[in-house]
Amino acid sequence: MSDQLKDTTRSWLKAFFLLLSGLVAVALLVAAPLSGLWLYLSGELAVDRAVQAQSRGFALFGSTVGRNANATLEYKLDLYKTKRPQIVLAGSAGMGSLKDTMFLRPMLNMAGTANSLSSLRASLDAMLALHKPDVVLLALDFWWFSSAWEKNPFAQDPREPSPFSYTMDTLRLPWRMLLQGDISLPQFMFMSFQEARFGIRAQFDDTGYGSDGSFYATSIITAKRAPDAGFARTLDRQRRHIGEFAPQKALSQAHLDALADIYFRLRGRGIVPVVFLSPLPGELLDALKKEEALYPHLFSLRQALAERGIELANTVDARYFSASSCEFVDGTHAGEVAALRITNELTRVWNGLLPYINMEALNRAINEWKDHAAVASPFLPRVIEEDFLQLGCVKRTGPARLQ
Repeated sequence: MSDQLKDTTRSWLKAFFLLLSGLVAVALLVAAPLSGLWLYLSGELAVDRAVQAQSRGFALFGSTVGRNANATLEYKLDLYKTKRPQIVLAGSAGMGSLKDTMFLRPMLNMAGTANSLSSLRASLDAMLALHKPDVVLLALDFWWFSSAWEKNPFAQDPREPSPFSYTMDTLRLPWRMLLQGDISLPQFMFMSFQEARFGIRAQFDDTGYGSDGSFYATSIITAKRAPDAGFARTLDRQRRHIGEFAPQKALSQAHLDALADIYFRLRGRGIVPVVFLSPLPGELLDALKKEEALYPHLFSLRQALAERGIELANTVDARYFSASSCEFVDGTHAGEVAALRITNELTRVWNGLLPYINMEALNRAINEWKDHAAVASPFLPRVIEEDFLQLGCVKRTGPARLQ
């Protein structure tokens, strides 16, 4: 190699590394601080500010980075510590739509803080370390009793690190969402932030957790076509026997023992546990029924728990308590009206629940909002529910009359 070529190569490499260093400097000096400011103003990581706002009135917390059970637990534990409710709904995200509007005493929806029996135990232990409620409504998913879903229901997995922190990954988030088209340029340029909204989903879609811990699925129910329209995605998973629909030969005694341990420990603390399964739409339950032998952890569960002294409310078949498929958010998540119907059903299992509930208002809401996934909220007056599941559901076509 000639000296001239070596000099040219050195010059090129020097220029390349100078350019690279300049880009890194720009990223560190401009892009990262801009991202940090954007994340702060959007409230994406602001669990503490969200909970403070929710303790004063209505606010939504809908984070993009915190969408798993551990992150939900971190946020809701702060809310729980502040609210100190008398009645708590704990467990499955399938009951996340139940709101406190029909309750006469302080109620908090802690649904979504568990996705298995072991995480249910961990979430309850974390809650009881802060405050003891009078009643815990235990919402379970039938697949939690499958060894294919969780091999050891007594496992004590360490808590995952908090996602609500300013890391390199979260600092890249606004830029990544802009490049992918998830947010627009005006949204990226701080032009669309709302008060009483914390987190990207809350800011731009009015989607997230309200001040009672319940979930507002605004981005789904206002869509012309939801991702699980016709329950096609859920039914496909069931046909392929994957995820929560993995088959099982026999009912796992270890999983029954795990729930019994949770149940009787609550009873031992002077807390009333009311146990039920999150409901399933009729289309899905019929598909499961055709392969009943593959799902003993669903169809034999009630009798097996009764033998252990645990009454399981008969709530898995939505049709049993007159909930239509139109009242679901998707194949495994009940909407608000279906959740109200379940609350009504739970009073039949334990009539001690009656003093906690405004039954007149509850029944009126059920009758007036039949076939809807949500009851009109004074906090989101412009939300108009669509036939998002494309089941031919008849929805109100204008701004709904508030209760």
